Amino acid sequence: MFQYIQVIWRARWWIAVLCIAAMAATVAITLTRPRWYESCVTIVPPLDTLQKDLGAGGMGSLGSPLLRNALSGLTGSVAGIYMEILSSREVADSIIDECRLMEVYENVPYRADARKALKKSTKLESTKDGVVRIAVRDRDPNRAAAIAYAYVTQLDRQNKRLSGGQATSKRVFLEGRLREVEQKLSRIDSIPSREARVQETLYELLIQQYEVAKIEEARSMPTIQVLDEAVVPELPMPRGTVVKGVLAGVVAFLLGTFWAFTREYVVQSRSRQEGPIDARKHGSPDVATVTKDRSA
Repeated sequence: MFQYIQVIWRARWWIAVLCIAAMAATVAITLTRPRWYESCVTIVPPLDTLQKDLGAGGMGSLGSPLLRNALSGLTGSVAGIYMEILSSREVADSIIDECRLMEVYENVPYRADARKALKKSTKLESTKDGVVRIAVRDRDPNRAAAIAYAYVTQLDRQNKRLSGGQATSKRVFLEGRLREVEQKLSRIDSIPSREARVQETLYELLIQQYEVAKIEEARSMPTIQVLDEAVVPELPMPRGTVVKGVLAGVVAFLLGTFWAFTREYVVQSRSRQEGPIDARKHGSPDVATVTKDRSA
C-alpha cells in the first residue's frame, strides 16, 4: 500500500495540474453556455368523470376502502391515457405549428427533427395517484411557458375528440334523420294525411332524442383539471457548475493516477530488461566461463 502511495506522490504535480486544468475547463465551458428556463404544469384527472365511471353516487361513498382502491386504479389508468396523448405525434405536430418551433430550433430541416428536439426539451411524469406533470425547458422563458400551455390545450382537445366519439356519432345521426323528416314535412301537402301525421309524430320524437343527445355529448366531454398553471419562469435553471467541476476533477485524478501507475510499470519493465545487459557490459562472468575455469 505504501508503494502505491509513493507512485502517486512522485506524480503529484502532474496529477494536480491535470485536475486543475480539467476543473477550470469544465467550469469555463459551463459558464459560457446559454441559460435554460423551465416551466411546469400539473394536471389531475377530473374527479366527477371518475365517479361516474365507477358508478359512485357521491363523495360520501368514497369512505369505502374498496371503492377508494378502485378509484385509485382508475385514476392511474386515466393518467396513462394522458401520457400517451401527450407523447403522440399529433400533439407534437400541433405544438410545433402553434409555437413555430421549426423556425426556433436550430439545424432542424425536417419535422421529424423538430419532434426529437421538442421531446428532448420536454419531460413527462405521472404518479400512481394519477397526477401528470409536464416540464418544458427552453432558452426563452416566455416560450417555455407557451409550449407548456400548448401541451395542456392539445391534451384537452384530443381528449375531448377521443372520448366524445360515441355521443357525437349519435347526435350526428339524429341530425341527419331530422333533415330527412323536415324535407318530407316540407311537402306535406302532397302526401297522404295518415303519413303526414306519422312524420309529424316522428319529428317530435327525433327532436326530443336530439336534445337528449346534445346533453349526453356535453356530459361526455371530459375536461382537463389543471392544478398548477404554466407560468413564465423568473429564474433560470441551475447550471450545476460546482458539481460538474468536482466531477471533472475526480475523473482527471483517476486518469492521472492510471497514467502514473502505467508509467511506473513501463519504467520497472525497462529496468528489469536492461539489468542483465548492463551486467555483461561491466564484465560479469557468464555460466560458460565459470564452468571452464572449474575444469582447469
